[in-house]
Amino acid sequence: MKGAIVGIAALVLLGFWFSLHQEAAEETTPSAPGESKVPKVEIPVEPRKPVLADTMLANYASDESSGKEDLRYLATFLDSVFLLIKTRDTADYSTNEDLALFLKGANPHRTVFLNEDSPALNKEGQLIDRWDSPIIVHLISRKLLEIRSAGPDKKSYTEDDFLWPAPR
Repeated sequence: MKGAIVGIAALVLLGFWFSLHQEAAEETTPSAPGESKVPKVEIPVEPRKPVLADTMLANYASDESSGKEDLRYLATFLDSVFLLIKTRDTADYSTNEDLALFLKGANPHRTVFLNEDSPALNKEGQLIDRWDSPIIVHLISRKLLEIRSAGPDKKSYTEDDFLWPAPR
């Protein structure tokens, strides 16, 4: 019941706001003879909330970094996220897509660490490297995650791959 009242109040306020803007647009929009008046209404866009990736992955896949540095940025970012989300299961991030969903808010705290418009994501929602190849996620143990970039040749498991943690 309370939700319905809030919803109705929101619709009333939205209608009131729209009618005010429509009147203002009609008053300020000149029309040529024979041209119909089309109100210009600007709908406010909610600003995107900053997330951890905005700072930690700021140079990811940029001219200021390299493929090796990108993987280090991503690994440091993941370490920080996992320090914050202590209660997690390896099933939460056993594939690239699962890890991306986890970072986008599908985690126990529903915290968004990575926004949809991140340069570290492709249109399919996968974590990618600077060459637009999906990052390969390999679970070593419950506490250790290995990530791999296919490198410039875009072929996995070749000599130009980047791996984190780096082999010893």
